[in-house]
Amino acid sequence: MKRFKKKKLLPALIALAGCAVTLLLVALGDEAEFQVVTSMPLSVETLFVKKTDYQIQVPAWGFVAPRETLDICAEVQGKVVQVPDSVFAGAGVTENELLFKIDDRTYQNTLAEAIAEKSQAQQALEIEKGRQIIAEKEWEFLENSKWQGSKNKSLALRIPQLREREAALQIAAAKEVRAALDVERTQITAPCDGVILNENLALGRFFEIGDAGLQIACTDCYHITAFFSPEYAIDSGASTVSVNIGSNRHEGVIRSVLPEIDRKTRHKQVLIEFSGSQVVLGDYVELMLPGPCFGDVTVIPKKALRSGNTVWVSSENRTLEIRAVTVLGQDMENVVVGEGLFKDDQVVLSHIASPLAGMKLTALQQQPENNSNTQKNGEPAR
Repeated sequence: MKRFKKKKLLPALIALAGCAVTLLLVALGDEAEFQVVTSMPLSVETLFVKKTDYQIQVPAWGFVAPRETLDICAEVQGKVVQVPDSVFAGAGVTENELLFKIDDRTYQNTLAEAIAEKSQAQQALEIEKGRQIIAEKEWEFLENSKWQGSKNKSLALRIPQLREREAALQIAAAKEVRAALDVERTQITAPCDGVILNENLALGRFFEIGDAGLQIACTDCYHITAFFSPEYAIDSGASTVSVNIGSNRHEGVIRSVLPEIDRKTRHKQVLIEFSGSQVVLGDYVELMLPGPCFGDVTVIPKKALRSGNTVWVSSENRTLEIRAVTVLGQDMENVVVGEGLFKDDQVVLSHIASPLAGMKLTALQQQPENNSNTQKNGEPAR
């Protein structure tokens, strides 16, 4: 019976409590103040921008190759009689250094015969010149005879015989030069400073004309066929480039931009030439090629460019402004902006998860524009 009464009174008690709370709120309504919750400004890192000149740096890669690779062949036939101990695969050679020698005894005999034939031709020419003097004297006695005439004069003065002896001397002299050249060709020397890639020499081996004995890579300078993305272009007026091989740096020269796309990599190609010491053939090379140069432009870090070619700017009243810009070019680190940014604009570098135009911002630390003193090559001016 008591439980039944408690259950019956509970709703009435709850209603009375609610009425009491309502009356209390009404009584305090004039004194209560509503607090407006305002969001705190978002702290971001910004960058002051300035106008400057800038040259795009084009990343490229390739492999070291010799200037030329030559097969050293025999120009005369014969047996190998000398191979220096310094000649072996992997050895370095200098220009005109002896590589191997072919038996020259036959060629020395041929040279001696050619010298003797030349001497005989010279003596025959001297004899013919003496006969010509006698013929001129005889021609004077025939001055008033019927044999006198222009048709008979050259025969009487032995002019054809003289020309024949002169021609014979020229032939003998040419044979002497040919024989001397064959003797010289028995000693095969290095055509350039380089490295022996492979050799196939042995004492007693018989060489025919055209047989290859060695292969040499000329290393007085090196070539690199460098590959770079087709989205880039190379400055046609630039000639030098920095070649980085590991920790070593060399100065190279751009010889030409090849007029075709590599079929395997689908990249553009440029031929670089450089010189240096302790360079390994086939080594991997990284390069920075000079791209187009822009004047009086704004340069910002690549991370500051947002989707849709837009940039976040902290306005004068410290609110976020999403501004469209014109991108003239970009490299691995920077973006070149032509229009859309003005001097002393503050570009936001920090990431904002949900950027909304007009949201409050505060700069953590305003950095000076990192390319304000950029020279044409993209390096800070001194």
